[in-house]
Amino acid sequence: MSKISQKKIVSNLKFVYSDNGTLSVIFQNNDLLLGVVGEFNDNLRELEKITKTSISSRGNSILIKSDQKKNELVKNAIKFLVEQFIINGTIEKKDIISSVIKFMIDE
Repeated sequence: MSKISQKKIVSNLKFVYSDNGTLSVIFQNNDLLLGVVGEFNDNLRELEKITKTSISSRGNSILIKSDQKKNELVKNAIKFLVEQFIINGTIEKKDIISSVIKFMIDE
């Protein structure tokens, strides 16, 4: 990932960890949020199914509730999907699968 892409992602996202095992991913750009979440939250549902986590969208945030390891996996997957959306302007099902597999292999 290029430094320019990383800076764009970092400036567009904020991560807030809660004591109850919830990770909030806060988007500064609503268009980016809509692209990542997908129509009718389809992208989130697919990510939730693949990772066996609880993921929901509320306002300008995506909430992830699971153990710390899975929360980090989903966080990295979302960062990957943000990069894909910035580059391609769309996210396909294969991107969602790739986002998870990429970080599962890295572990």
